[in-house]
Amino acid sequence: MKNKLLLTTAIAGLTAITGFAHAETKLSGNMEQTFKASSIDSGDSGRGLGTEMNIGLSSSKDLDNGLKASYGFNLEFDADATDSTNDVYFMTLSSGNISFSVARDNGQNLSSTVVPHISDQAGTVVDGESFGNVSTADAHNYDHVRIDAKAMGGTLTLRYAPDASNTYAGDSAIVDTGKSNSEIIYSGNLGVDGLAVQAGYSKLKADGSSNEDIKYDKYGIAYNFGQFAAGADIRREDSGTVASKVEKEAVRYGVTFAANDNLSFGLSYQETEKTTAGVKSTNDEETILVGVGYNFGGLGIDLNYAQVDNLGHTANKDAEFIQIRTIQKF
Repeated sequence: MKNKLLLTTAIAGLTAITGFAHAETKLSGNMEQTFKASSIDSGDSGRGLGTEMNIGLSSSKDLDNGLKASYGFNLEFDADATDSTNDVYFMTLSSGNISFSVARDNGQNLSSTVVPHISDQAGTVVDGESFGNVSTADAHNYDHVRIDAKAMGGTLTLRYAPDASNTYAGDSAIVDTGKSNSEIIYSGNLGVDGLAVQAGYSKLKADGSSNEDIKYDKYGIAYNFGQFAAGADIRREDSGTVASKVEKEAVRYGVTFAANDNLSFGLSYQETEKTTAGVKSTNDEETILVGVGYNFGGLGIDLNYAQVDNLGHTANKDAEFIQIRTIQKF
């Protein structure tokens, strides 16, 4: 009788696994090849090629309890790396307008922007830019839990990362570094067609020493006028240190023009201020980014040119960057 019960249990478990395997699974992937060249006054200049490849699996299924489960991961292969990196994963349970996720590098985040641009943002094109795309206090980058709620013509996200010292998946370690990360983000159109709004605040817990919490906030707005789009955002970050606290504020403006379904042009300007221990730098960093993108149908190519004054807030350290990137999706 005992063996019969074990066999029945095993069959039931196998049936459950077999039924679960019928969830719709999607395979996706892309490859990016980039050429970048730089010319920096009083600094290093150079040129080089790079390649990044991504393969992802995702699936979803309606559960017996009325919830919907979605899950997936992405493997990244860089040309200069010997191993692949599982840099994205998610498991989401949703019901109606509410969802709960355990994830990393997934969901809406403060490294994105509503300011229209072509391809990459200035922080990616410009090496050494004072205020890059991703803040230290961006909880999106770490293993986290979050709640997403669809509201006000967009999505409201509450996210918590218990350990911001670990950006890659590990085992169930119980060491508490004290560097937890929490944030709240809204992005959407507030019910207005053509409008795009983004607002968010993130805080990285202090490390237990005399340092303070690292705080980051961002607010942006943009509008699409058909072929034209224009927008602006402001980003602020407090380094969290006490003795020589660093505060940065970056204001960015951008416009794009879609000549047709395949060809687009973009122009953006960014000015970044830096204050150290209460003293404002006399050298604001200024960046002008010009971009053009074309879709050949199955193959995308974009060209970005950036001109920077006072790179890294260093007086008379001017620079130019050119980036050419091809994108293939499959």
